[in-house]
Amino acid sequence: MLLAAGAARRFGANKLLATLPDGNIVGLLAAAKLASVVDRMVVVVRAADDITASAFHQAGYDIVRCAEAELGMAHSLACGVAASRDSAGWMVALADMPLIAVRTLSAVKACWRRENRLVVPTCAGQAGHPVIFPARLAAELLALKGESGARPVLDAHVDELFVFVTDDTGVLRDIDTPADLAAATDDHP
Repeated sequence: MLLAAGAARRFGANKLLATLPDGNIVGLLAAAKLASVVDRMVVVVRAADDITASAFHQAGYDIVRCAEAELGMAHSLACGVAASRDSAGWMVALADMPLIAVRTLSAVKACWRRENRLVVPTCAGQAGHPVIFPARLAAELLALKGESGARPVLDAHVDELFVFVTDDTGVLRDIDTPADLAAATDDHP
């Protein structure tokens, strides 16, 4: 699941359709990388964001429009889970994080397949993205609300958490400001 329903307030424009220094589009690069390692992907967008929805749709991705996206990331996450209830689990990635290496995404997925529990990548001691949630947590994910994202589910299941340690700084780097965009380099495609 690729969450692409944020308001981009700090960026001041649609950051997901902004062009990285290497010529790639932020959100579309994040989508392409994620799609290359998952069996099925949905992209969650704001209900009224026709421009972003169109860009992802034209690139061939399944779109889910979230009517409550403005209420916080948790609503977008719950919306994506509801649209893909038959999944064995959800690799939740953010569309403004296009610098995660495909090899890292593949390794996180392999870790989840092996461990069958929550998986969170960390770099330099900091938790990052994507996070993988097993299907058994669907009810808790569907109940999420507000700005806290999936934090309540992670906190409730800390004993089931598998920490995947990586040197891929892309798991921590998002594009929140024009300065982030200007400085973004895809060191590990």
